Amino acid sequence: MPAPRLLVRTALAVTMVGALPVAALAQAPAAPMVALPTTPIAQGVLVGGVDVSGLAGADARQRVYDQLVNPRRAPMPATFEGKAFTIDPDAVGYKADVDAAILQAYQQVPAPGQVVDVPVAQSINQKKLREVLTWRATQYEVDGKDAAVSMRGLQPTIRRARPGTEIDVPKSAALLTPAFTAPRPATPYALVTKRVRPTVTSVGPVVVIDKSAFKLRLYRGTTKPGGSVMKRIRTYPVAVGQPAYPTPTGNYTVIQKQMNPTWFPPDSQWAAGLGPVPPGPGNPLGTRWIGTSAPGIGMHGTPNSSSIGSMASHGCIRMYIADVENLYPRVEIGTPVFIRN
Repeated sequence: MPAPRLLVRTALAVTMVGALPVAALAQAPAAPMVALPTTPIAQGVLVGGVDVSGLAGADARQRVYDQLVNPRRAPMPATFEGKAFTIDPDAVGYKADVDAAILQAYQQVPAPGQVVDVPVAQSINQKKLREVLTWRATQYEVDGKDAAVSMRGLQPTIRRARPGTEIDVPKSAALLTPAFTAPRPATPYALVTKRVRPTVTSVGPVVVIDKSAFKLRLYRGTTKPGGSVMKRIRTYPVAVGQPAYPTPTGNYTVIQKQMNPTWFPPDSQWAAGLGPVPPGPGNPLGTRWIGTSAPGIGMHGTPNSSSIGSMASHGCIRMYIADVENLYPRVEIGTPVFIRN
């Protein structure tokens, strides 16, 4: 019976864009060259599937490069989310030890009619391959979008969270590594994608202050068929700033919460000569302070309940003491505060 053919086991390399021409590759061996015998190799001997029967060492080397190595060093076509590019095997350390295989071929003397195929050891640098794929991921990844709140008039709306996509580097490397030992495909390899979860996936409470209506409305995100919406859960009457000290309009957030606060007079002419007021019935802030990112502006209780529903404050949003105590645990640091006129 004919002797069994030796199986070819190869592992190949990958990398960035920009491949060398085939003609240039033939002059650039993937492993250090050694002195090869000048006598002919026996009949029936193959190296990496390439027939080198009767060839001297240097000629056998050139034929293996032309028919096996150089085609494997052509750019590997790949795509990610429809974006096409190529990966250069040399850039990820592709190596093929052709000379060692040819020296082994000289030791083969097949019987008449038999064929012996000597494998060519081929390898890639897995670290470099992952680096290339990671670099590609930064070019082509699609960032996810966090859930967020925006305003349509006086109605807050939710922008839903959307996951992003990026290259799954370990799985894509596993896909490409054996591909480099085979002829280049007619269609590009589609790299494996990975969904990236957004950081913010839900929306908490939202405060909307309607200055013209003297109302503070509290909303919370709720899930309904078809998606999440903002649902109004409470409405509180408020007082806003006097014409001389108007409450600012804009988009802010809660940055501070304090129970039974001490009132410190601001650096303003209207507060000249006033001193700190400790917690108690006469405190201008009542029993709760919810500070916003608007400088010096917050939501607080007031001992002057008759001012609610008017422009009476020095810029802050006054509330009935019972109402601000109700609101206090419902909001948190970072809660959006939209002040509109």
